[in-house]
Amino acid sequence: MDTKKVLYSSREPKEPKLLGVYFNQDQTCFTTCSNEGFKVFSSYPMEIKLNPSLNGIHHYDTNPGIVIAKMLYKTNYIGLVGGGHRPRFPSNKLCIWDNAKESNAIVLDFDTPIVNLHLSRVHIVVVLKNLVLVYSFKPIPELILSFETIDNKLGVSDFRVTKASSILVFPARLPGQLHIVDISNSYQLNDEETKNKSIALVKAHKNAIHCVTLSPCGNLVASASELGTLIRVHDTKTCSLIHEFRRGVEPATITDMKFSPGGDKLAVLSDKSTLHIYYIFQNGKIEENQRHRFKNVPVLSKYFESTWSFVSKSIGDKTDPSKNDGIIGWVDDSSWVVVWKFKGIWEKYNLVKKIISNSNKDMTKWSIQREGWKSIDS
Repeated sequence: MDTKKVLYSSREPKEPKLLGVYFNQDQTCFTTCSNEGFKVFSSYPMEIKLNPSLNGIHHYDTNPGIVIAKMLYKTNYIGLVGGGHRPRFPSNKLCIWDNAKESNAIVLDFDTPIVNLHLSRVHIVVVLKNLVLVYSFKPIPELILSFETIDNKLGVSDFRVTKASSILVFPARLPGQLHIVDISNSYQLNDEETKNKSIALVKAHKNAIHCVTLSPCGNLVASASELGTLIRVHDTKTCSLIHEFRRGVEPATITDMKFSPGGDKLAVLSDKSTLHIYYIFQNGKIEENQRHRFKNVPVLSKYFESTWSFVSKSIGDKTDPSKNDGIIGWVDDSSWVVVWKFKGIWEKYNLVKKIISNSNKDMTKWSIQREGWKSIDS
């Protein structure tokens, strides 16, 4: 299907159709936020699952704008923050919406605007510009932990819950530094020395942190700075550097990064209209990420030692980087979707492997193919 004329029409809106896009914890669903409220979709096939404007949430409300809407897995609870031209709530108010009862189950007010939030079955994590607050998920939430941060107006953070841990990561108080904490036990320990083992600081970059994402098991954290040329992957327990990947040479804004469900791949999307996929190798697997052919020449700069993605593809709008604010959600370990905030477009991509045989040996060639697209409004 040729969709270029549709996607790159000269009659595009002057402002983004979507104020925010957020995938749930297992990336099977995503929410879209706009000046008209929020909606819930299944990731694949892309089908609308909840349109609150049709079932009463905004039926009598002239101020429906929502800027953050985060689901608690596939439950009836959705964390909402107002925004846009006609905010549904003040930007400093968090409302946990219970869709089953069509009412707010929890309301929390703060002194400053909320820039991000995360939910688990036992925790509510609220991210403010200079503060991260952890509450218990109860009808009357109790404040459990609080952390000061560097200016974090983008709400850079991630939260991953497993059977063994609840890893929370966010920028620390110094530029380029990551704060990693296991909130499942850090506030339950009486021994201060043992307690400190659940909290770690990692000097990940020289410049301010712009994007972070945790692996499905919570054992790895990938981060990018505002420069956007390098992606570094650290172990969340030992804080050791596992991988350093190069996205490019020119500065770029990393709009999103996500690990695959199996944790062995990392997708990175930037405003350079290029999607990169890196292998996350552990346990001695054979490396397939690309390396420069001069990597072993000692007199050359560190650039030639860089590890590059094993496959990449130009997607998005090459003519206007401001329109390349895409959010990634993996469908399985070889396919994913991208939701573009500016155009309000959903696209699905597949990772394709091809074996090329010659007289010497078989070679693997990877490619990214777009399966299809769909408008969020359709």
